[in-house]
Amino acid sequence: MIMRRLHLLEIEDQPWCPRAIRDGGTDWLHFVANSFKGFNVIEVKLRDAMRRVGSDQIVDLCSGGGGPWQSLAPLLAKSGNVTVQLTDFYPNRAAYERISAGATGRVTYVSEPVDAMDVPSRFDGVRTMFNSFHHFRPHDARAILADAVIKRRAIVVVEGADHRLLGIVFILMMPLMMLAMTPLIRPFRWSRLALTYVLPAIPLLCLFDGIVSMLRIYNPDEMRQMVASIPDQQSFEWDIGTHPVQGSPLGLTYLVGVPRVPAG
Repeated sequence: MIMRRLHLLEIEDQPWCPRAIRDGGTDWLHFVANSFKGFNVIEVKLRDAMRRVGSDQIVDLCSGGGGPWQSLAPLLAKSGNVTVQLTDFYPNRAAYERISAGATGRVTYVSEPVDAMDVPSRFDGVRTMFNSFHHFRPHDARAILADAVIKRRAIVVVEGADHRLLGIVFILMMPLMMLAMTPLIRPFRWSRLALTYVLPAIPLLCLFDGIVSMLRIYNPDEMRQMVASIPDQQSFEWDIGTHPVQGSPLGLTYLVGVPRVPAG
């Protein structure tokens, strides 16, 4: 069954969303990404993009609670040096400081807001987006890719599901997972427990935004149409598709764009 993409409101994106609730939601996503390591399967494509542009630097856009880097950065480091800069329009500084402190120099962060649609040229390296591309409307998502093309920066976009309907079924089970696993999230915070077990604002946020996220996810055909409308997109090589995740009914949707080497 093919579901049409719907761009509905996600509470996390709204400026009025309380920081404690937003950060609680992104902390949960960070915990899941690094506990189950589903994004690690993209390591080969990411390493290949870095090799092709001759860079050992990654600029992670829309990092939220820190993304998968607690597990993915050490994996990349096994086959060569890598440094990761975490950035976001709403930086979660507490999460970034925690990840950076435990990464022995592999992961740093930017404390000021960074706009994924207009990344300052001083940020060199391969751009990445994990589970965040769907937050943008088509015009803005296209602007993110166009900015990478204009500034000649390789970009790797990864979404945490390749099937909208099956993804919604998974999200419906997530509040139960949160009730069972929230005490395992580190660092320990009383506010997180209160907003999970006393006033369940974080589980409700993740349930609502999770369903909306599945309705927002771009499938590979939608990504290809987006790329085709970007001026000078022929100067990049594009790899767009889905990738299975071992042990999970959900795979990943990915887009990789790398500048072509000029002929001659």
